[in-house]
Amino acid sequence: METTSTGAVTEILHRLFAIADEEGLARALDSLSPDITWTQYDIDSRPASPMVATGHDEVEVLLRKGMDPEMTHRLVRVMTCDDGAACHIECTYPGGAKVECTYLMTLADNQVTEVLGTMSWDG
Repeated sequence: METTSTGAVTEILHRLFAIADEEGLARALDSLSPDITWTQYDIDSRPASPMVATGHDEVEVLLRKGMDPEMTHRLVRVMTCDDGAACHIECTYPGGAKVECTYLMTLADNQVTEVLGTMSWDG
């Protein structure tokens, strides 16, 4: 099994969480396996009924939600292991409200194959 380097993982994360335009969206999707499964717990998707997106078309809808050009994303911490990575992302809206996100990802051949994300919003 090939381990993805921390530097490569950091680059993938920057592509996924700092999308500013259509070109950036295309780069983000290139970082994902075509059969990606993205499971997310957030303000609308509680543990009893998480949001699950599969494949590029469904995941693209999620990524577009984070494309607000006035929202900032800061990669706070990255951890890697043999087959994946974990990260903490801090997102800030123009008005100052924050969203804290934690993601666990499985990687194979330098592409993300699975994502489990949990988000917490300011009141």
